[in-house]
Amino acid sequence: MKKTIFITLFACFALQIFAQQRYNGGDQTLFSRSHRAGFFVAPIVEYSDFKNDITTATGGGIGLVAGDFFIGGYGLGVADYNRIINENFDRLEMGHGGFWLGYVAPQHEVIHFFSSVKAGWGALDINFNGGEPDYRDAFFAFTPEAGIEVNVFRWFRISATAGYRFMSGLDPATNFDNKDFDTMTASLTFRIGGFGRRHDRWDD
Repeated sequence: MKKTIFITLFACFALQIFAQQRYNGGDQTLFSRSHRAGFFVAPIVEYSDFKNDITTATGGGIGLVAGDFFIGGYGLGVADYNRIINENFDRLEMGHGGFWLGYVAPQHEVIHFFSSVKAGWGALDINFNGGEPDYRDAFFAFTPEAGIEVNVFRWFRISATAGYRFMSGLDPATNFDNKDFDTMTASLTFRIGGFGRRHDRWDD
C-alpha cells in the first residue's frame, strides 16, 4: 500500500512539472535550452518509519549540476534503532552510501520541483551486549524521492521530500529481512554551493 501511494505521488509530481514546462514556452530538451552548471555539498537528514518507530539518519552528499540534473554521491548513517527489533538486541546501527542522481526544475523559481534517486551499498551491525557488533550483514538500498525545493539564497537551497526505501541482500537469519527495512522516508536536504545561471537559447 505504501509503495502504491508513493508511486502515485511521484507520477503526479512529474506530470505537474512537465505541464508547467510546456506552459512556460515549449518543451525543454536535455541539450538545447539550459546550460546551467555548478557544484554543491549537502547535509541530509532522513526520517523513516520502522515498526511504528520514527528513526533518524544523518549524512550528506556532493553533486555536479548539469542543466536541470545533478549527479554525485551520498552517505547516510542510522544509530538509533535501540531495542525496536527484538528486546534482546541492545543496539542496531545501519549505514549506506553510493550514487545520487537528481532532477530539479524550474530552478529559477523560488519554489520548484525536486526529485532524486539514491542507490548505494551499506552494512547492518547488531549489538547484543554493548561490546563489539555480534552480527554484521551487507545490503543494497534504493531510495527514490520527490518533493519541493526553496531557493533561500543564490548559494543555499532547502528541499523537503517524501520517498520510499527499497532494501535487498539481508540475510533473514536474525528474525528480520529486507521487507522490515522497506519503508517510507521523509528527508530534508540543505544544498550549499554554486548552482550556475539559466541561459535559454533565445536569451543569447
